[in-house]
Amino acid sequence: MPKHSLQQKLSFNFNLTPLLKNSINLLSMPYDDLLVEVNNALKENIILTKNTKKTDEFYVNNKTNEDSFAKLTFKESLFSSLENQLPNIGLTEKQLNIAYIMLENLTEVGFLEINIEAIIRIYSRKHSKDQVNIQQCEMVKNKMQTNLDPFGITSFNTQDFLLLQVNHKGNLADQSLIVKLLSGETDISQITEIQRCNFIKVVKYLNKTPADNLGNIQNSYIQPDIFINKVGDGWRISLKKLPAIMLNKEYLALRKQIPDKTLFNEHLSIARGLVDFLTYRNQYLQRISKALVAKQHQALDKGLEYILPLTQKQLALELDMGESTLSRLIKNKYMDTPIGTIKIQDLFSANVGNHAAKSIQHRIIQIIHNESIALSDQKICDLLTRDRIVICRRTITKYRKKLNIPCARYRKLFNLKLKNNDAKK
Repeated sequence: MPKHSLQQKLSFNFNLTPLLKNSINLLSMPYDDLLVEVNNALKENIILTKNTKKTDEFYVNNKTNEDSFAKLTFKESLFSSLENQLPNIGLTEKQLNIAYIMLENLTEVGFLEINIEAIIRIYSRKHSKDQVNIQQCEMVKNKMQTNLDPFGITSFNTQDFLLLQVNHKGNLADQSLIVKLLSGETDISQITEIQRCNFIKVVKYLNKTPADNLGNIQNSYIQPDIFINKVGDGWRISLKKLPAIMLNKEYLALRKQIPDKTLFNEHLSIARGLVDFLTYRNQYLQRISKALVAKQHQALDKGLEYILPLTQKQLALELDMGESTLSRLIKNKYMDTPIGTIKIQDLFSANVGNHAAKSIQHRIIQIIHNESIALSDQKICDLLTRDRIVICRRTITKYRKKLNIPCARYRKLFNLKLKNNDAKK
């Protein structure tokens, strides 16, 4: 006879209310988008009105001159453009979900900053009942590269982007040889002088990043949410001013006289939610900023190469708030600081030994910038080790690729090209 068993299963379902969903979206909004939301709420919600008598204590500084605008190289306009193009390139719903993950992980120049395995992991977290594989992700990536404008979006790095351009150019002399040189299958020393000159000529006129195709698009401007100024030995922190809003007491007094309170209560709920949200946002942005200034004052004063190890999880625990909440609060937000306008996220860095990963990356950039001859990753590793930075060669390679810096062989090639050009002059 079959055995019968009784099992208990405990499950927990959490449904977000529309008001909570809206608050989560507002958390990650930069200043410009949030300003639009607040102004629209003032126009559409009868319960809301401007508070002309009192200004929130966190709104200390309200810069309106041109210096309060940070010039960015098209990242926001690029993202919006790509997001609008996606539905028109023939992707299925599943492929669109993959594509949106790729869009969220693009660098400012259009490179994909995570690998396919990471995309699969993110997709699994967002869509637990569905699975994707490497082939499906590669297919979406290839379709985005060739069908979106600018061409080459989602390439992994400069080498990947150069190979894509060469493979899509027709009637290119020595095309197969150029592909082998770019992919590292053939060494530059193994080809003739004529082939070398042709290779240099081709590479010279190729775009180095997908963003190079956007030269005709106007640069977009954003306003920093936070202003940090050094005053003597201390620091002054202020938030960019938003309209101060409050509940309209005159309309609240009329509540008892309204027979059907459905619409009134809906407006009241939204109004209270927005007022509470802005208070929460301002208080926690101020707390986050104070904590970052206390921990990263050297980086804010001297440059990001002096950044100390600090993760979002560590700061969230210190401020007694959720890591996901902190992440949403600082997402897409910028600081105006003595070293320029930077992302708040730039002040966070994982640690490699006793040093911050971003600090080491800056050191790598400086070493390569000052090199007289192209240094291998191992030689760069040796130089850092002499400075008591414990790091392995593989980590140097990983950081160099993340920074889109070519390997020593290609840097040597470009240095040779520059010397030849100088000799001709």
